Amino acid sequence: MSKILSVIKREYIQIVRTKGFIIGTILGPVLIAAFIVIPVLVSLVSVDKQENIGVVDLSGEIFLELDNRLDARLSDGSRRYLLERFEPGYGKDIHETLNQKVLNKELSAYIFIPEDVMEGGTVDYVSEHVSDFDKIRNISSILNNIVVERRLKTEGLDPSKIAAYMQPVKFSTNKVSTRGVEEDVGGTFIIAYVLVLILYMTLFFYGSIIMRSVLEEKNSRVVEIVLSSMRPFQLMMGKILGVAAVGFTQYAIWAVFGLAATRYSRKIISGMVPADTGFRLPSVPGYIFVYFVVFFILGYFLYATFYAAIGAMVNSEKEAQQLLMPVSMFLIIPILLMTLVLKSPDSSISVVLSIIPFFAPILMLLRICLLLPSAVQIGGAVVLLILSTVVMIWVAAKIYRVGILMYGKRPNFKEIIKWMRYS
Repeated sequence: MSKILSVIKREYIQIVRTKGFIIGTILGPVLIAAFIVIPVLVSLVSVDKQENIGVVDLSGEIFLELDNRLDARLSDGSRRYLLERFEPGYGKDIHETLNQKVLNKELSAYIFIPEDVMEGGTVDYVSEHVSDFDKIRNISSILNNIVVERRLKTEGLDPSKIAAYMQPVKFSTNKVSTRGVEEDVGGTFIIAYVLVLILYMTLFFYGSIIMRSVLEEKNSRVVEIVLSSMRPFQLMMGKILGVAAVGFTQYAIWAVFGLAATRYSRKIISGMVPADTGFRLPSVPGYIFVYFVVFFILGYFLYATFYAAIGAMVNSEKEAQQLLMPVSMFLIIPILLMTLVLKSPDSSISVVLSIIPFFAPILMLLRICLLLPSAVQIGGAVVLLILSTVVMIWVAAKIYRVGILMYGKRPNFKEIIKWMRYS
């Protein structure tokens, strides 16, 4: 045990002292906060720029109403959109003329309203770029309202009464749990997605660290000296546990940051986001974080044995990349299956998929975030994960014991089976 502890200590200190670990630990919370705060801020910022928009109204009924209703304002109180009317006889080819004005920056865009717009004709919006979806949606909505109101008036109907009749039903989504009923406007999905993504990236990242560490020692022949004083299994377990300790250290630091952010984030976001947007920070049950730690540990040990074995089998990272594809697929497939579980977390197929050991760390955690499964299902997934991990440690130890001292040609499948049969 003392020899394993010495390897753990060496691996831990060696990684923690690197600039990459320090920078990653500091930047991790900063990036997470940026991904949350920046989109909120950007959504509240509008481009403070006045635009000239040309309008060709062949119907003769839309321009004045559109000019009145398209009344967005800049910070100085002036209109954001200045509409300029062009008659069909403005040029020989009105489209070509206005296209040139757009290219010459005289107009930011132009709108072509056909004569049969009331009968369902298509309105054309032309610009150098059509990526300002808010502006396009706003113009389209206003045009749609104008045309619909004019159609109603033509039929002798009162648009204001029709609008009152057509007022949409207010729909609230609420989640019931043992804690009671609370409104959920997508917070559960966000929590599930973020935690699953963190777990997915962690398994990839720390597994790769183990593989590179094994590969570096193997290529430098340092491992031959190390193995003179301990067994290969002790070295492998020391590396796995040492990197796990690094992961826990990093997550502990991030957890402290998360607790501090949780304490003040509601006030900060409430100050940035208007109350009428309906945005609410979701409340997170404590058991979700407990299960996150459980499945992080089990998933880490399961996949870490794969990475350690691959590092022992190959002689370079290029060779390792070829063997990593099957392992990577075990992590990618549950990500692809997330949509299925999101739609029906308690369906039979979701239950079966979430207890498969290689999928359980991601899919069972996702189900726990969405709809807490029964203790039997969670317990079954945990037991199967533990048993699979024990088997994989035994298999990886067999491969590691022989492969760590093998150089030159990469072993084929038959040779790996022979390694596993060695007593």
